[in-house]
Amino acid sequence: MGMERTDPAFMAMLIGLFFVVGSIAVVLLIVVSAFRTRHVKAEMLHRERMLALEKGLPIPPDYLEGPHRKRPFVAGLIWAGIGLGAVVWGIIEGESDANAWGLIPFFVGIALIIGDWLSHRRAERAGGGSGSYPRAAEGYRAPENRS
Repeated sequence: MGMERTDPAFMAMLIGLFFVVGSIAVVLLIVVSAFRTRHVKAEMLHRERMLALEKGLPIPPDYLEGPHRKRPFVAGLIWAGIGLGAVVWGIIEGESDANAWGLIPFFVGIALIIGDWLSHRRAERAGGGSGSYPRAAEGYRAPENRS
């Protein structure tokens, strides 16, 4: 007398449970692997810097500057596109709730685009050029081409 249950409602619940648990496990796996990759990359850079210091070699200036902030323009386009898609879907289906909820990501995207534009203009006025591309460090000379 095994504990077999072939009830369709129980099987449907079990499938749903496996789907939810599996989805959470996949998301956790992606997050953990991303953090692990970032940690390994940072550790490799640290080892490389320490070896350069031990050998008395100069550290390239891009190591000293640290990571550069990416411009949020693309993220703004994605958010605005998602919001606009939800609004259009709400108009087509006659769903007023979708219109209202679609405006939230749309305006978040517009805010990201405007903020990026203002930041870019401020950096250009300060003589820094684009905010996403680093300037060469003062006193750094690029290696000569010996071809």
